[in-house]
Amino acid sequence: MKNPTPLSTASSLPAGWRVKPPAPAEYVAAASPSTLIAQLLYNRGVSLADVPAFLNPESFRPGDPFAIPDVLAAVTRLNQARLRREVVGVFGDFDVDGVTATAVLLEGLRGLGVKAIEYIPDRIGEGHGLSAEGVAWLRDHGASLVVTCDCGISDLAEAEKASKLGVDLIITDHHMPLATLPQAVAVVNAKRRDSRYGFTEFAGVGIAFKLMQALYQGWNDASRLDELLELVALGTVADMVALVGENRRFVQKGLEVLNRTARPGLQALIAVSGLTPGAVTSGDISWALGPRINSAGRLDDASVSLKLLMTSSVDEAATLAQVLNDTNEERQRLTAEVYDMVRTQLAAQPESALLMAAGESYPEGVIGLVAGRLSKEVYRPAVVVTTGEELCRGSSRSIPEFDLAWALEQCKDLLNSFGGHPLAAGFSVTRQNLPLLEQRLKALAEERLAGVEPGPRIDIDAEVTLKSLGGDAYRLTRTLEPFGQQNLEPCFLSRGVEVVECRSLRNHEKWLSLRLRQQGALWDAVDFRTLRGPEDVPRLIDVVYTLRTRQWQGKETLQANVLDLAPSR
Repeated sequence: MKNPTPLSTASSLPAGWRVKPPAPAEYVAAASPSTLIAQLLYNRGVSLADVPAFLNPESFRPGDPFAIPDVLAAVTRLNQARLRREVVGVFGDFDVDGVTATAVLLEGLRGLGVKAIEYIPDRIGEGHGLSAEGVAWLRDHGASLVVTCDCGISDLAEAEKASKLGVDLIITDHHMPLATLPQAVAVVNAKRRDSRYGFTEFAGVGIAFKLMQALYQGWNDASRLDELLELVALGTVADMVALVGENRRFVQKGLEVLNRTARPGLQALIAVSGLTPGAVTSGDISWALGPRINSAGRLDDASVSLKLLMTSSVDEAATLAQVLNDTNEERQRLTAEVYDMVRTQLAAQPESALLMAAGESYPEGVIGLVAGRLSKEVYRPAVVVTTGEELCRGSSRSIPEFDLAWALEQCKDLLNSFGGHPLAAGFSVTRQNLPLLEQRLKALAEERLAGVEPGPRIDIDAEVTLKSLGGDAYRLTRTLEPFGQQNLEPCFLSRGVEVVECRSLRNHEKWLSLRLRQQGALWDAVDFRTLRGPEDVPRLIDVVYTLRTRQWQGKETLQANVLDLAPSR
């Protein structure tokens, strides 16, 4: 199938719209019978050698987990614990990645007869990372070995304290290691410089799963681990790591398990989220399941989410799912409230390459969400800080041109603790050092972002006509699923589109339902992004959108999900 063919694109586009360059003819000829799919693969940086595995997940072959540093040492110590009937403590984290990683370790260890107990820190009282208090709690409850997940790689002092408590420590983490590794029996992290593993971009739950793969090698029931892949998919998508390589395989297989899940908690969560059982996508994890699982750790107690994932009781599952749904609604309300306060604070500040706001009234559980919304809106790194009498905690989100992990490393002399990724990181700092931190971060951003155009940006995969996306075109784009970081949903531009009808949706005056027409093709569309009233939409538009399907009276139809629009020129 050679159509639809991406159209050539004129250079004049609204600010922030960028159409990706056409794929070379030799790439198109070799990659796919469909010109459009070849273009989409090229846009995602898929090499010709990797195209078969990308399009056919069954052909992907994962690497040997023992190639990850210290996996052998970790497996050796865990087998000792099993033979000696030691209690193993699992020290988790309170976001989706940390909670799912905790569940993977608990179920994996218990599946081999190990007595495993868990500890998840409190976001407000303890913050991210390994804590001596948590290790002490695990020790006092019988644990002689503690395995971390999604944390610990940068907690040098806390790891040393754990040793002094007489507890052996295995760290599993996916964050960038510092120059010095923490003191532990094993430090399992694919990002270590001495790693021989061919893939580095795991979430914390991915690293936990690779450790369980290694532990289960040689056991006849190793296939039982496959049922844990639904947890791996949840944590991988929610933590917004790149959905390429082995992560892509995790999510593909994990969605298969999730869509036939036997877990009462996930069945109840799918129901309370209004999703269709058996048809859950990676997008549903991002926008429905993940936020609900995350909400407990943001505002309350993350152990609620862990209980939901692991319960065998249908009644308990229904109760916990409703609790998470209610908590998520409160999280949404608080996020909107804090966002408005932060915007007001920033409006009184001079323009800067990095946005930074601090306040005592900003709940720590939502400041990362507010920072993420700000960063997307203005295409700049954003930092939001909750200030305390002595200690302040901050959360930051960034753009590809500014590496937050690097920036915080440059400020480590000012910080009490820090960690994260290039695009999302957190820290704690004394109130005395907060002004110095702001000054240095803004100076680093000014230097690194000189010449980077501010404002939101939309990367467009191809310019096409509405008519060309009918027939098999949409079905073919689904072969690129699951969508996520570095494999976003295909984004298209169509020019000269007539707006036949435009009206507000009942529940929001600036959410729009549209009817669009171009070259005889008539499409339905929705616009939840531009926040225009019907009177602000021109009759003839250029429109940027993704595709979605809509069920209506038993029929499935295509619908455009509008990302932006502008008057046709």
